[in-house]
Amino acid sequence: MRVRNRWVILSFAMVAQIAGVTAVFGVPAVLPQLGEALGTGTAQAGAVAGLPSLGLLLTLLLWGVVIDRAGERATIVLSLLLTAAALAALRAADGLWGVSAVMLAVGAAAGPVNAASGRLVLTWFSAAERGFAMGVRQSALPLGVALAALVLPGAAERWGFAPAMTLPAALALAAVPLVLLTAAPPPARPGAGGSPGGTAANPYRGPALWRVHGVSMLLGVPQVTLMVYALVYLVQEQGWEAPAAGAAVAAAQLPGAVGRLLLGVWSDRTGDRMRPVRWLAAATAPALLLLTLLPPLWNGAAVPLLLVCLVSTMWHNGLTFTAVAELAGTAWAGRALAAQNWLQAVSTTLTPLLMAAVITLWGLPAVFAVAAVFAAAAVAAVPALRGARAGAHR
Repeated sequence: MRVRNRWVILSFAMVAQIAGVTAVFGVPAVLPQLGEALGTGTAQAGAVAGLPSLGLLLTLLLWGVVIDRAGERATIVLSLLLTAAALAALRAADGLWGVSAVMLAVGAAAGPVNAASGRLVLTWFSAAERGFAMGVRQSALPLGVALAALVLPGAAERWGFAPAMTLPAALALAAVPLVLLTAAPPPARPGAGGSPGGTAANPYRGPALWRVHGVSMLLGVPQVTLMVYALVYLVQEQGWEAPAAGAAVAAAQLPGAVGRLLLGVWSDRTGDRMRPVRWLAAATAPALLLLTLLPPLWNGAAVPLLLVCLVSTMWHNGLTFTAVAELAGTAWAGRALAAQNWLQAVSTTLTPLLMAAVITLWGLPAVFAVAAVFAAAAVAAVPALRGARAGAHR
């Protein structure tokens, strides 16, 4: 008997997504044990820990085609099984190159779960509740990272790197029967976001979807900038101790997650996904600029401004993912969401390189001014969609 309750199906998909997140982003939590296992320093171990993200980049677009052709359930199950197999292979991997190859395979295998679960939201939820549902789904990333940070370091200290990584493998296998319990996508209904039969027109022939992708990449720059440099800014520029700075940054995750849910509900009620994104970008750009310019004149403004920017840069993701799914329609949603993930991964990868150059030339506070330029550009790039329901009825 298969489950047909959409909220239960969303919960099962979240378990699968959390399993994928712990596999891909759990390695940094056990970086010391990885270095010991490889007999290398922190720099080389860190490079190996980044290989799952490279695996994602190399395969996400291909996985998008698989999602649209084979469906969400089959793709998620295949991804979970391949992820578990790749993690299990760590026990047999030999040396730096062997572990590196396995880490690349882990990222390649785990890639499609995020896009496939987003397509599930499109097919199972109406436009009136899709924003909230996508916001709930987006919470799987911080939950997976938090789970990895809580569980894997202790396991790695006790058992070593490779045995500890069997825990994400076990979670992936445990999620397989849950995903198999879900029913096939429901028949298309008004507001469901396109035809399930795969005959819808190519949404990339128009500019709207490209612009939403572009907005996500632009807003990814301030988001990643705050994620990478907020703690460092508090320590180096404000004189905080690292544990206190880490606690402050961690505390900002809660309003960041809640904001995604609230904006999702708001967009469901108004039928507009992208107008709140424009407002967020318009508010974030001057806040980032002030974070660069005001603290030298009034140091007391530094921490409040930093926390405001840290929170506001987290809020757009659920809305942009929902807009992408609705503009693409069911027949193209897998490819469009995979492209969204891929482009965001590009932004995530390139932003630290850009900001490293900025710090070298102008100092750490200047990264926020540069990030403000990208937020301002996003204001202009946001497409003027006539509400989410308009996108769903293309």
